[in-house]
Amino acid sequence: MTKPDVNVNGVWMSTVGAALYERRLPVLPDVEDNTLKLAERDGVLDFGATYGPRTLTLTFEITSSAADFNATVSALARTFNSRRGVLALEFADMPDKKWRCVYAGTLQLGATGSRLIDVQLRMNDPWPTSAQDTELHEYGDGLAFGDGYFYTDHSFAITAPGQTFTVNNAGSNDVGPLIRITGAFTNLSLTDGYGTLTLTGSTTGTDVIEIDCATDKQTVKKNGVNAYAMSNRVFPLLLPGDTEFTVTGAAVNVRIEFVFRYKYLY
Repeated sequence: MTKPDVNVNGVWMSTVGAALYERRLPVLPDVEDNTLKLAERDGVLDFGATYGPRTLTLTFEITSSAADFNATVSALARTFNSRRGVLALEFADMPDKKWRCVYAGTLQLGATGSRLIDVQLRMNDPWPTSAQDTELHEYGDGLAFGDGYFYTDHSFAITAPGQTFTVNNAGSNDVGPLIRITGAFTNLSLTDGYGTLTLTGSTTGTDVIEIDCATDKQTVKKNGVNAYAMSNRVFPLLLPGDTEFTVTGAAVNVRIEFVFRYKYLY
């Protein structure tokens, strides 16, 4: 059985003298109902619901000696200092998942003589993600086994209109990928069966188009410069599982890469 431990920004807490004693981690974040009450009408109008932030509490037991007790508490204060911004947590029993949190609460010891200390955290984006993304890494990039990367199957060479390819989302939640298109085309379209992303115009073999489909971004850039006007403002989301895309256009000779982190409900 894996010994309870948590890694914060690359440091396992057990190495600084703080053992993970308890973890209160909701399976799902709280639901926030969007309803409207009308005068002189029974009930409410239901406009659906969304998830709020996910809150979690970690309880640590100070395992260092009495002489090092205060040094360990100081190390915890430095680790969870809110000025550090977003913290990336990884639990020993859930490897390859990152829980991105901010400190939210009071770092406080229990009663006098207690070696237990609670840490309250909040995930503004409530969904844990894969530790690595799907960006293409070629052999010869200088990577070694264990560097935390994998050779992606999310990159596709397209040389003819009508060609299809399948993108796998191994997570359990929808995700808006970064779609990177490198190469030449005229009036290219990507269809996933639900909608069609269209790019109007022509590119050369060295041009790079990046479409960021994240719901809080939704940008289109050509060689790093805003090119939103060449799109039809459709930004595909990848559902869990496989999504098949069909490419159409003229003079198509491109590589299409999907870069994202898997998102998980838990």
